[in-house]
Amino acid sequence: MWKRVALLLLLGLVLLACNLQGQYLLPPYWLEELGRVLYKLTFFIVLPFRAIVCVLIPAVDHHWSLPHHVLTCMGTPFFLTGLAAGAREGVRRLRMRRPAKPKVNAAALERRQFMVRSMAGIVGIATGSVGGYASLLAPESVRLRRYDYPIAGLPRALDGLRIVHISDTHYGPFVAMPYLRRVFDQANGLEADLVLLTGDYVHYAPESVGPGIEVLGRLRARLGVVAVMGNHEHWEGTERCRAAFRSVGLPLVDNCGLYLTANGLREDAVAGQSIRVAGVGDLWEDEVSFEKALSGVPDDMPRLVLSHNPDAAELVKDNQRVDLMFSGHTHGGQISLPLIGAPISPSRLGDKYLGGACQGPRCPVVVSRGIGLAGIPLRFGVPPELGLITLHRA
Repeated sequence: MWKRVALLLLLGLVLLACNLQGQYLLPPYWLEELGRVLYKLTFFIVLPFRAIVCVLIPAVDHHWSLPHHVLTCMGTPFFLTGLAAGAREGVRRLRMRRPAKPKVNAAALERRQFMVRSMAGIVGIATGSVGGYASLLAPESVRLRRYDYPIAGLPRALDGLRIVHISDTHYGPFVAMPYLRRVFDQANGLEADLVLLTGDYVHYAPESVGPGIEVLGRLRARLGVVAVMGNHEHWEGTERCRAAFRSVGLPLVDNCGLYLTANGLREDAVAGQSIRVAGVGDLWEDEVSFEKALSGVPDDMPRLVLSHNPDAAELVKDNQRVDLMFSGHTHGGQISLPLIGAPISPSRLGDKYLGGACQGPRCPVVVSRGIGLAGIPLRFGVPPELGLITLHRA
């Protein structure tokens, strides 16, 4: 009895170590990807018991506390052992209630058992293969998606403007730094004129703020890089994130904006040669003000607007010109099943802004399916993506 308890406690400690190393981003750079794999495996092992622990120790400000992690990981081996014992007892009682079966030929019985075990093995292998692919391979199989948009009044010097759109990198327990650096190197290889970043660069760990925003400084574009914050930046500390952006010299345009000319980004407009590149605050955690973002912009000047949450497109008023909006947040649902599609969408409008080229009431919206992971560390049928948008004179 005591040996079994000791073994279960040891398994709990192993789960706790794997969980904490990922949750608090402890591994060095060269071990990060292995650490994320261990964290993902632990995540799914403790998930059933975590649902119970969440009732006892709910999240505070979108974060699980250290006692929550300890209780979840240490209790999971005992919980799973109890479930297994209960299942065995249930099967035993069912067998006792069954009427006696007529004798079956031994060879036929052996064949039947072989078929049952073979089918169970095939199902297990298939399930494990799909799970491994969705958790370990699909989340890093980045796809490049291209879009072309005509823009009325686009200055001739900006005709053919190439924009790389990146969203939802989510550096943290699910996403390792080496992966993000590879993606950003791929983005730099596209030789964009402008890079637009639409939020959620950090994820469920205060320790992710510095590295998760600092790595954005690797991005290169001929005319500049512009960003807005997402709900996760507000959850991990709005001012800390703003300070991190200042330290890498990346401008934030939450409820404000800049002007883009063929020579780069600037504070003031050049008549006939500029477009407005503006942003609004996060719909969940900040003010969404198109009035502030577009204040003072001439009526005939094209406007590009960044909004982390695409649902903000519903708030554009009839008298507010927005030529094209860039968003993220939805991740394409992360999972898309055959015949069913995405079971879950974080948009209150369902599939309308799930991903790709979407249409709001008053403007088109390009919704990135994101680079990273949130909620659950799986992608299936929804690969991470880089967007390459080319603007043309209408």
